[in-house]
Amino acid sequence: MITGFNTDVDHQGQVFHVQTEDKGVGNPVIESLIYCGGEILDSRQSSYADLAGEGQVSEEEILGRMEAQHKGLIREIFNGRYDTEAPKPFGHNIITDRSLDEVVMEFLSKNARQDPIRLVLIDEQILREGTRPTLRLQVQDEASEDAVAGASVFVRLISTEGEPRELFSGETDSDGYVEAAFEIPLLSGTADAALLVRASAAGQRAEARQLVAKPKAELA
Repeated sequence: MITGFNTDVDHQGQVFHVQTEDKGVGNPVIESLIYCGGEILDSRQSSYADLAGEGQVSEEEILGRMEAQHKGLIREIFNGRYDTEAPKPFGHNIITDRSLDEVVMEFLSKNARQDPIRLVLIDEQILREGTRPTLRLQVQDEASEDAVAGASVFVRLISTEGEPRELFSGETDSDGYVEAAFEIPLLSGTADAALLVRASAAGQRAEARQLVAKPKAELA
């Protein structure tokens, strides 16, 4: 069995402990746990049975997958996934309203997130209904952090009001970048919404989502 990874992450006054270990070739699973205050906040499991099926498993290959999964969870902590404060700017993956969360999860249920690639937002910003933002994004390889050219990128509006709407589609350039310019429509006063950004390349996917705020006039 390969020695695992253990990292303490200090984020906004809280210390999170991330632990990743290999369950062994007899049970080819990589398991990660996130602790805070002695409690398990989340767990992540991924199988490497595909490697075991090819014959002798290389420790280097398993370690590469373990490191990618471990780093991915640390990145999610810094991106605010486990924050208890108010919603953050885009890319922090916070959805606080349960009914909207159910809508988003239903939309994603047939396309579970995979981690070999990731989305990186270059400039963070608050997203509001009735505005025309431009998001500059880069798609990277999760393990090497190399740019992924030619990745398909979609931006969709998921809301409690009607069906999902596609707001943008495009491809990353040779440096893995894409500029997504689109309009966020105005919704009814009772509707909640989130933007879902999805990138796909070579059969792999990465996703990020963020609440869409109401127009400033409605917040006064």
